[in-house]
Amino acid sequence: MNYDLNHATSSKAEKNATYKALRKLLALIDDERRTLLLAFVAIVVNSGLTLVGPVVIGRTIDTYIQTKQFDGVVRNAGFLLVIYVIAFGTNYLQTRLMGGVGQRTLFKLRNAVFNKLQELPVAFFNQNKAGDLISRINNDTDKLNQFFSQSLMQFVGSIFIMTGAGLFLLFIDLPLGAAALSPTLLLLLFTNVTAAWVKRKNAVNLKSVGNLSAEIQESLDNFKVVVAFNRRDYFRQRFDEANQQNYQTAIGAGLANNVFMPVYGMAANMGQLIVLTFGIYLISTGNFTVGLLISFFSYVTNVYNPLRQLAALWANFQVALAGWDRISHLLAMQTNLKTIGNPPTLPTDSLLSFQHVSFSYPNGQEVLHNISFALERGKTYALVGPTGAEKRQRLR
Repeated sequence: MNYDLNHATSSKAEKNATYKALRKLLALIDDERRTLLLAFVAIVVNSGLTLVGPVVIGRTIDTYIQTKQFDGVVRNAGFLLVIYVIAFGTNYLQTRLMGGVGQRTLFKLRNAVFNKLQELPVAFFNQNKAGDLISRINNDTDKLNQFFSQSLMQFVGSIFIMTGAGLFLLFIDLPLGAAALSPTLLLLLFTNVTAAWVKRKNAVNLKSVGNLSAEIQESLDNFKVVVAFNRRDYFRQRFDEANQQNYQTAIGAGLANNVFMPVYGMAANMGQLIVLTFGIYLISTGNFTVGLLISFFSYVTNVYNPLRQLAALWANFQVALAGWDRISHLLAMQTNLKTIGNPPTLPTDSLLSFQHVSFSYPNGQEVLHNISFALERGKTYALVGPTGAEKRQRLR
């Protein structure tokens, strides 16, 4: 059976295994439903309060400031203060709740990965480096923790604010609102085209991080042997190659993760320029007011600022997906170890006995077939490993 974690397959069985692993991930947060519901309510309230502010500001300008009714300005300013304080409290609440969800999910997921490793046979560890497995347990699971604790509710909140602000724009003035939102269509197309590329770049980077961790772990584990045989140059060369590969993939992943920000920033500037030009024209024709234009600018900001946040969150989401692909591949593996009862103990003077042992490397020929031998006390035996290096152990 092939236990290589880097072996990719597109078979239907592999897709079913990934789907089952995804269901296991959802099962990890199944008992967090109440917390997720409270966090969802908090973010909805926060988003609603954020959207009320521009309406109050625009009405204050048109109704009270232009008519110099400063008592109304003070009253609306106090109302805005209350709104912003409540919004701050709901934002803190959802951040605290989701932080707990992320940490508890991280704890459960790491336990699930480690327990899965206990079930897999020795062949699995022959085909996969220990450093890469450590990277999957520590680094890849932490990517999912960051998504659950930081990105998930920010993503939901940004969607609510952006959608609500867009509806307010269309309600205030349909032609101006449609013109202000037109750059978002280009952003949707750009995001859809680049999503797979971003995920692929992050997957390659996570793999290189695992390879680098594996090289470090192997060098440290064999440091005494390396020094004894004066082969530090060999391990230094291998580390340089792994480090260089990680450097190149990190640059590619960084470029992919940051490509959204300038594009989304450009779209925001285009939207604001459209509102400024079209809005001034409407004011000059008497079809718009200064207060409405300021409210319009606030709502445009509430559309495009969440879009900028979504750009960063989308990159984090792709990183989390890449990490989850590596974790789910491991969780979906099935062991071929047979569970047997306690075999009868035969009387023997041997320290260690092998009876009818067969062995073959993955996708290779059988190198041991039905081998039986016994190791006796007080004798020295030579065990030759795959590298050809002789290993001696005096059995007592």
